[in-house]
Amino acid sequence: MLGRWLLAAVMAVLVCVLLFLLHVSERIPLLLTLNIWALSGSPLLVWVLAFGARAYTHGCALSRFQFLEEEAQVAQQSWQRWAQRYLAVSAGCVVLPDQVSASVLTSPGFDVLSRTGQARRIADLPTETERARAGLQILIAALVPALQALPMEQALRVTLLSDVHPNEYDALRNAWQQTWTLKVDRPLPATLNLAGELSCRWVDETLKAASASVELILVLQVHGKDSYSDGLAALLLCPDSLASVLGLPIAAGLLRPMPLSVDALDSELPLFLQTQPSACRATGLLADTICWKPLTGKMLAVAGTQGAALSAEKQWFQESFCGLSGPLGHWLVIALGVEMVRHQRQPLLVLTREQTQHWISTVTTGELA
Repeated sequence: MLGRWLLAAVMAVLVCVLLFLLHVSERIPLLLTLNIWALSGSPLLVWVLAFGARAYTHGCALSRFQFLEEEAQVAQQSWQRWAQRYLAVSAGCVVLPDQVSASVLTSPGFDVLSRTGQARRIADLPTETERARAGLQILIAALVPALQALPMEQALRVTLLSDVHPNEYDALRNAWQQTWTLKVDRPLPATLNLAGELSCRWVDETLKAASASVELILVLQVHGKDSYSDGLAALLLCPDSLASVLGLPIAAGLLRPMPLSVDALDSELPLFLQTQPSACRATGLLADTICWKPLTGKMLAVAGTQGAALSAEKQWFQESFCGLSGPLGHWLVIALGVEMVRHQRQPLLVLTREQTQHWISTVTTGELA
């Protein structure tokens, strides 16, 4: 572009010289009526005006481009800040069959005994009746110190997820009230939600709601019989901003999950890693079912192109060592991910599946959260 303008300037100068010589030679009488300097300088003046107009329009376009680029950068930074929002986990507990735990899974000598396709039981629970009540007592007892540390006036909302039949909700509610009164020295929470399912989307919705309540998630999966394995989990969490205000300890952080189309990993996984920088620092990958195994090779390859720190040696599939996942398996694997992050002190990617919807999320350490 600049070369063409320089060539036009040279040609304008040559035309100026030609007009000057024609005027001086007096061969064209019409030119003698014109001022020699005005005549000979007019081509160069036209070039200067054209160049100035072009520079002005180019400057306006450049300014607009820079403005839009800055706005895009601001929007990208705002989106990344929002994507980096997390639910701070103040305390947690997970109980799985065969005494599987984060310390066992990450020990150098751990040898995976394949439980794929099996329905495993938690040995500490009764074999027939009162399994949910016994599981509830285990979880509440594990979280008593963290619950006692909350300010007495702090609102606490409890979500009790269980695979019991809805007809048994009243009995489960009574068991909850009795266990809380017996073990926790603080008023009974005003809000108790009993449900048989809770989507991973709840994390995003809770952050958007900017709730001033601390959330207690209790998971009781104990009635799978031959269909799926047992699992108990508890998570005491709240939005990151509320944790800062209350000065709560942060054992781990649950970043906003992203719905994932497994047929579009080439585009969706890079988007996830670019949006959540903490995900690029994750060294391991934890999935709820063995169905993720055929996809991990491609995920590692795509993550490698984004500079992610994922390691092929750090892959865990909960179904492999705990058996069939069950309807609340996504919350069990999230709770296990929290325990593994606390144990390893490194971020972790968690892959979960709810019916036909796949999710990917990041669990960060307390320092990185």
